[in-house]
Amino acid sequence: MTEQEASRIDRLLDAIDLVKQDRRDEARHLLRQLIREDNDFEAAWLWMAVAVDSLDQSSICLDNVLRVNPGNSEAAGALYRIRGPELLLEKRRARLRLYRDLALMGMWLLVILLLYAMLFSFMT
Repeated sequence: MTEQEASRIDRLLDAIDLVKQDRRDEARHLLRQLIREDNDFEAAWLWMAVAVDSLDQSSICLDNVLRVNPGNSEAAGALYRIRGPELLLEKRRARLRLYRDLALMGMWLLVILLLYAMLFSFMT
């Protein structure tokens, strides 16, 4: 292990300690430095997902973990937990849009049938 790699690991461990002490701003600063140095630093992205303030930011970090290592089951599971409710909500919205569209088609079909019925009743 080179001195540079050892330094990166030491800074990562410092960032992890900061996260555990709930000093997330300081941890994010260290993690950003590590990620700037190596955009494919999987562990830094994973801990950045814990250190950020929002689920959207965590989702982006976890996407980066999976970009670097598609087989990372921790990142995949966390991303599923974050996006799961969003996916269910989108499914419900799609189902409601389908019902709305079917109701509108039914209404227009009924209007057309009533117009034809009125037309034929006046013709006879």
